[in-house]
Amino acid sequence: MNEEIANGDTSSVIALISATLLSNHLVLDLVTRSMFSDDISSSELREAVYLGYRPWASRFPDHVFESSWRHLSQRVGSIGEHCLLLASLKALSDEFLQLRHGHATVKRSKFGPWQQSVLSRMSGLPVLGSLWANHRSMDAHRSHEIHAESAADFRSGGWRRELQPILLPIDAVVEDYIAREGLHETHLHLNGSTHAEQCWLRALIAPKAETRDFSNKWIARSSQEAARIRELAHAVNPTLTPAELYRQLVAARHLRQWLVALATDSVPGGMNLPTRYTEFCEFPLIERSAPPARDASLELSSATRAVDEVRWIELVLRRLALRPDVCIERMLHCYLLLQNQYYRLLVQSEEQFGFDQFQKLTYTDLREPAETTYLNRFIMMHGDNRGFSRTGYLEGRFAPKSTIDKNAKILHQILFGYKRYLRNDWTTRPPYTGGTTSLNALLRELDEEFVSRPARDRRHHRLALVAHFIKRPWSASPVHKAGPYRFFRQRAELRRSATALLATLSRWPRLKTWIRGIDAAANELDAPPEVFASCFRVCQRAGLSRRSYHVGEDFPHLLAGLRNINDALTLLDLRDGDRIGHGTAMGISPQLWIDRMPRTMVVRRGDWMIDLLAAWQLLRSVPGSDVLADRVSTDLLKISSIVFQDDISCAALERAMGLRHLNPYFIKASRDNSWNWQSSSLNDNWRIEAELVHNAKQSNRRDVDLLWEWLSNREIWARTEETIEVSSSYFTASTYVQLQQSLMRKVAERGVIVETLPSSNVRISQYQTFLEHHSLRWMRVPGFVMDGDPEIMVSLGSDDPGIFAGNLDGEFYQLYSALRNQSLSDTISLEYLAPLNERGRKYRFHERSLS
Repeated sequence: MNEEIANGDTSSVIALISATLLSNHLVLDLVTRSMFSDDISSSELREAVYLGYRPWASRFPDHVFESSWRHLSQRVGSIGEHCLLLASLKALSDEFLQLRHGHATVKRSKFGPWQQSVLSRMSGLPVLGSLWANHRSMDAHRSHEIHAESAADFRSGGWRRELQPILLPIDAVVEDYIAREGLHETHLHLNGSTHAEQCWLRALIAPKAETRDFSNKWIARSSQEAARIRELAHAVNPTLTPAELYRQLVAARHLRQWLVALATDSVPGGMNLPTRYTEFCEFPLIERSAPPARDASLELSSATRAVDEVRWIELVLRRLALRPDVCIERMLHCYLLLQNQYYRLLVQSEEQFGFDQFQKLTYTDLREPAETTYLNRFIMMHGDNRGFSRTGYLEGRFAPKSTIDKNAKILHQILFGYKRYLRNDWTTRPPYTGGTTSLNALLRELDEEFVSRPARDRRHHRLALVAHFIKRPWSASPVHKAGPYRFFRQRAELRRSATALLATLSRWPRLKTWIRGIDAAANELDAPPEVFASCFRVCQRAGLSRRSYHVGEDFPHLLAGLRNINDALTLLDLRDGDRIGHGTAMGISPQLWIDRMPRTMVVRRGDWMIDLLAAWQLLRSVPGSDVLADRVSTDLLKISSIVFQDDISCAALERAMGLRHLNPYFIKASRDNSWNWQSSSLNDNWRIEAELVHNAKQSNRRDVDLLWEWLSNREIWARTEETIEVSSSYFTASTYVQLQQSLMRKVAERGVIVETLPSSNVRISQYQTFLEHHSLRWMRVPGFVMDGDPEIMVSLGSDDPGIFAGNLDGEFYQLYSALRNQSLSDTISLEYLAPLNERGRKYRFHERSLS
């Protein structure tokens, strides 16, 4: 991909400066240290913004910042003195947003940088408020009347009010397609889909309760999760602690009360406003509490939604434009800075590459209180039209628990939220809340819901659930915690959770209508595919036959990503409509990856040995690569001799490692002469696992023995865990492409579908813009498809839309916008994109009798 394409989908420097002004901790520190009634030194503010901006734009010389800062400052005079905040919000709304037919939309050509550069750092609510504030004229003598009229417009109908304001482009061709076909979600984690704005409002209502789990994790100093949470928090603000976060939430709550009172002209003339940040930090605030707002719907309550935030922000901005006031402007600026600092603890930022950075956001538990109920998530996925759901089929992933009771609890929560979604017509409030404590009764009610529904009923989206098992890290040190073989504890946990899941399905057989498949998720660097092989087979025999697997998402080396995809295909035996989640390593431009990674990569010796084995296997299917395959086999023999302290042929290593799908528990048991694989103590599903080991030993005893050495020998562990340096350019870019294509052919031959997740990949991989995303290659778009690429089947998903500040509509529009930005017409762009959505419908995991 050429440099013009790579740089053609970015934000302006003014947008970067404006986002910094609204989100950086240095600016927050400056605002909170100053009296709200006093001017902030322009030189101090410039320095704070400059220092916050530099990490985002380190390749730009200083004069670029200086000219853009000067240009932004000049805009202040046209708005009102001291209103740099207003100028910044207007600059963002002017660059990214527009009004079309009375609706706020994102400019199609700017949708990529809007999500990538703006929403990854700050909430879009104040920008939307600025758009409306600048659109609606305000007469000083009629401010209250205009406010009342507009507020009624905002509150018309319960449906739209429940939605998070996910701003999208509006394109007639796309909208017509969605109205006709619906979008089909094949990869969404139900926990991780709540947007930060909703969590923020809950946190303001009950700051101590909403941050309790965060505080408890923070103080668990021996926990690795606690260390990662502190890394995240201190990257956002070096002084941030749970106590400071609580203090900030209290201050933001009181700031909001005052700002809403000011927005609704509820503060009597001549009343002195609080002028110090510290005055807002006490809870409860009695002496300086704000007067009640004239419009009670804007007061903070459990019914408050993001649209209410947009409304009062708009009113404050309109007031400031009409009557500039440094104190009110500073109060609003402080509130937005506090909001965006909290936001940065829940949304992955543009500069946070990799799954490890993503995982830190899941550790904070700041989303957990909002995600005990599921109704709002189903509403969000429905969209803003009462007549039909923009989503057709929805597959929601959840993590199965270790006991039947815990499984029953989370499944009841999910399905009760879905029943509420189905029963509501959203024209009245309060919404339907009827329910039962019985899971059986709930399942019967859901059955009845669908008896009278015609096929292809679009009034609501159809739900299926996919149980995703969690990848856990393993280490050979300390040895006493590692267990008798690799991933011992992980495998034992999988056996417990799989057994509990299947027992749950046996106790409530109707659940089989809803739980349609299995998956394995979390950090790919923690556990390889073979750890899940036995668990997947047991579930498959019990009727959970549809399978997906997160793989090729993040990797220490491109070869490792390709190897993991290959292992998932073979060791999990994925085929015939099974799916791969992400598969980035199979699609990313190898040259792009080489250019953006260090020349020398540090990897574990054992991992590199298996990476070379996979490369050797794949190269043998590439015509004309004999010489290269011989080179790899030579390197493979050298490294395997170090690992095993023995000369082992590549063929023997291939045979042994090809048995990694076997269950180590039964391999260990089989080494006892008294072992009986037909033991009555095993249920049928697990007895088959024992039989697989028995049969392998009968035909390949030496290979099973070598595999057991790999699994259990602590000296081999030590050697495999040692790190070595390898080149990112171990192969040329063209050879990596050939390996990718060999893997793509295997995917195609097996009939496996790849779930592509653009926003997630742009954050987690080395992409800088959506124009670089490998979906364009898989869609076979000219200029992106590579010579020799076989055609593979791809579906679309949104992954964790709350963490990536998007939704499924946004994923579709991001790819559509990328295509249109390549000068393709609307119909041709849709022709490339529609098959992704249609694969999701055709290869869905849903119960066909309900469709």
